[in-house]
Amino acid sequence: MAGSEADKAAILAVIHAETEAWLQRDFEGLRRHWLHSPQTRRMEYYASLGIRIDEGWDAIETRLKNIIERYPEKRAFTDNIRWERVNIVIAGTMAWVTYDQIGIDGGEDLKRELKILHKVEDMWKIGCVVMMESTVEQAECPLIEVDEDARVLWTNRQAQLRIQDHQGLAMATGRIRARRPQADHALCETVRLAHHELKGQTRLSLSPKQAWAVPLGEDEAGAPMHCWVLLEDGRTFVSFEDAETVTRRVNVAREVYGLSAAQIRLAHHIVAGDDLASAAKQMGVSVNTVRTQMQRIFDKTGVRHQAALVRALLSMEARNK
Repeated sequence: MAGSEADKAAILAVIHAETEAWLQRDFEGLRRHWLHSPQTRRMEYYASLGIRIDEGWDAIETRLKNIIERYPEKRAFTDNIRWERVNIVIAGTMAWVTYDQIGIDGGEDLKRELKILHKVEDMWKIGCVVMMESTVEQAECPLIEVDEDARVLWTNRQAQLRIQDHQGLAMATGRIRARRPQADHALCETVRLAHHELKGQTRLSLSPKQAWAVPLGEDEAGAPMHCWVLLEDGRTFVSFEDAETVTRRVNVAREVYGLSAAQIRLAHHIVAGDDLASAAKQMGVSVNTVRTQMQRIFDKTGVRHQAALVRALLSMEARNK
């Protein structure tokens, strides 16, 4: 076996053994594969926990020991893990490996991983680990990844099951399309806008629009339909029928526009497609009271009709998402 191929095999063996030791909660086995140096780093990003950086082997050792003590359950590599898109680059005594790791925390969770290794006395040791959790694969709402021309690149299972009967969206010639021509034009333009922002390399936390609501017309019952074009994990997606997104955006609008509790309840009814009489009945107030609340919402948001209000509410997103 050529030297480079031998090194690649040795590097994969180290990463596999270190991961296996982690799953088996074998700290002594795990530590043998790390470089014990003040320059060693472990960096990770999780959607629920944010960014964490441990600098130096002593800090890493303490961190890993604490996790093992808190979560001692052992698991087998073959039953929990698979790797995809493995790439190894070797330059002298340094090497870096990138790959997608799927399933370590249960289900189909995805982590993008980078490991940098240093060859010391003919042994490859891990000197730096970078892990980033992908939030897309765990999403419970329909997601359709699209390119700049709205061509479908990937769909999750929720989208596959629910797009077939959707009254506002359809898959046609490998693209995601709105069934109504005017809505389809708006959807295509919004997808292009999202890709333009993505290519701009602007920090998304600085942008007031990380997602855009696209009206799709009304369904057979007369309720307004919407989808969202959003940026996640450096990709562009179309999402629909996402009650969680609706609730979050309306609640953000409450903070931005200073809506009262009664006004936010009315806003939820309007977004759901209820007319004023139906909203008044469900809220237990008179129609005149609802009309007054609606006028106050218009005054606070700066819009003058319900369709514009729905668009304004569903376009809201927290800037520090």
